[in-house]
Amino acid sequence: MTLTQRMAALARLSLQDPRAATRALLAEAVPLPARTAGLLLVAVLSAVLASVQIRLSPQELDPISAAMLASPFRAAVVQWAFLALSVVLIHRVGRAFGGTGSFPDALLIVVWLQCLTLVLQLAQLVVNVISPALAGLIGLGGFALFLWLMASFIAELHGFRSRGLVFLGMVVSAFAAGLVIGLLVILLAGPEALIPNV
Repeated sequence: MTLTQRMAALARLSLQDPRAATRALLAEAVPLPARTAGLLLVAVLSAVLASVQIRLSPQELDPISAAMLASPFRAAVVQWAFLALSVVLIHRVGRAFGGTGSFPDALLIVVWLQCLTLVLQLAQLVVNVISPALAGLIGLGGFALFLWLMASFIAELHGFRSRGLVFLGMVVSAFAAGLVIGLLVILLAGPEALIPNV
């Protein structure tokens, strides 16, 4: 099988049985440099698609989102930082609760999950030209799928049985990380950075 065929087969397996897909992905023994480069690549591609979507469908953005998407380069840097933080949280929080997953493997599942998300982003971008309402539904469905896949991938990575508890841990971790990031933004840019212009 070619690389494209293997990725397509893994994508189908991810939708059918995400835990089995995680085992298959980790069994590929992807070199660490490739995983690191993959994180950078998916961050750039995601930022480019987001920037194109904003330009095709202008909409009112909050100040923080507007600043992040002001340029594709800045959007890529922010996206990479977000993904890198996700890797750290998946590894450290999972290990804190008795998980067995390694940092390189956490990196790999984040890259793969983002690859799947890119397909949804591209589909949403294409459909948005025909029907913005349908594109919005794809976005909502894609977000739900993202959460389900992430909970499944993390559960398999760390050897957890309950995806429900993993999802709860994801919510708590995301809230805590968002709170810390918000406080940092206030300290660095001032409270006005979080208040939309009226």
